[in-house]
Amino acid sequence: MTTLPNLPTADFTFDPHQLGACVAGLRPYRVGSYRLEGEVLAGKYVIHNYGHGGGGITLSWGCAAKVRDMVLRRQAATNVVEREVAVLGAGVMGLTAATLLVDLGLHVTIYSDRKPAETTSYKAGGQWAVSILEFSKEFAKVQEMQYILRVAYTMFKASIGKGYGVSEVDNYSVNATSGIDVVHDLVPGLLPQREYLPRLPFEGHSTSGYRYRTLLVEPPIFIPRLERDLKARGVTFVNRKFINSADVLTSLTQKVVINCTGLGAKNLWNDPDMLPLRGQLAMLRPQPNLEYLYGQNGYLFPRNDHVVIGGTVEETCDETFDPDRCLELVRYMAGVFGQLPPEPMPEFSVHHPRNEPLVDPRMSIAF
Repeated sequence: MTTLPNLPTADFTFDPHQLGACVAGLRPYRVGSYRLEGEVLAGKYVIHNYGHGGGGITLSWGCAAKVRDMVLRRQAATNVVEREVAVLGAGVMGLTAATLLVDLGLHVTIYSDRKPAETTSYKAGGQWAVSILEFSKEFAKVQEMQYILRVAYTMFKASIGKGYGVSEVDNYSVNATSGIDVVHDLVPGLLPQREYLPRLPFEGHSTSGYRYRTLLVEPPIFIPRLERDLKARGVTFVNRKFINSADVLTSLTQKVVINCTGLGAKNLWNDPDMLPLRGQLAMLRPQPNLEYLYGQNGYLFPRNDHVVIGGTVEETCDETFDPDRCLELVRYMAGVFGQLPPEPMPEFSVHHPRNEPLVDPRMSIAF
């Protein structure tokens, strides 16, 4: 077993009323399972790719590969190659799907009522882990998830050092991290095995814990890079808000439509299983001396733009942030690191025991 010297401690100075200090977004959680399937509606082939909760960035390239494969299978089955494709949504699911469809030589137009930098994807923390996601325990769905994880991780890792904001980092946690352990369960050997530590190497810590090796994807770098790449390859972004699915089917000329509308699918496609889960983040000043992730007891992610402290899980459609709750997140984490008196974990924290049924993806599957 390894005993490590203390790693640097964050400066927890924080003013929740400062511009940009607090961020909130609505995770597109879907009860039962995310939706990744194709159907023919009004003569159009519609592929639904939404409902990934807090795991959108993590699963994005893998889901995009499934979308690409469905398009190819459709072409083979009909012996028709539709060159024009509409992608609905400019979050990470839409951008990555569009990228792989452009790779096929298709002409892609992205329709969205939000710019990529206004989406929940851009506001995410960015650790590569299966977070706040429910998926079916059916054998075929488990196989699908295995494929998605394998492709997504491989593609993200291959982009390290290429300007996509992806890096390989250590994640330290007091408790086992369910969002990473589920990857070990589903795809053994994809990630390095976790390491037990008799004491976590931080000020204020005296308990044992774990060290994981995973990826950090920085949304403020990754999302704009995808957008720039797509525009450079001729993809058009159209600001458009659709009223309902009939509006989509009657107004678009494209015969292939990729529905990556996330939470918008609740109304647009009349999906009652969509559930908005607000996540709030406190954004501390950037601190380059911090080169680790800390999670499963609240989380702290040092990125180039900020040190991100999160997160919350709140069932609400309100996308505005709450400065008091962001401050509470920071004060709790400062207590964990011995910089303030310890405080109980807030009940709205993503890692509070009462939220475990939502947060732990293993609770929805069987191995």
